[in-house]
Amino acid sequence: MTGIGFASGRIAALFALLTVAPLLSACGHDSKSPTTGSAAADAQSELRREQDCANPQWKAANPGLYYNLCPNDPLR
Repeated sequence: MTGIGFASGRIAALFALLTVAPLLSACGHDSKSPTTGSAAADAQSELRREQDCANPQWKAANPGLYYNLCPNDPLR
């Protein structure tokens, strides 16, 4: 009977480890610093967004993106 108690304790410990490990791994610190090219990439992204928003074909093909990303007149 002592073997059954030992096995259930090992199973409980394994279950606790598998439950807690993903939670602890999500608590990592992201220490990425902005790169020097990020300003240029942001400017290029902004230019691309402006071009896409001005394109009526892109607007028709991507209405969800258009209404979320492109500046438009507020509802009256």
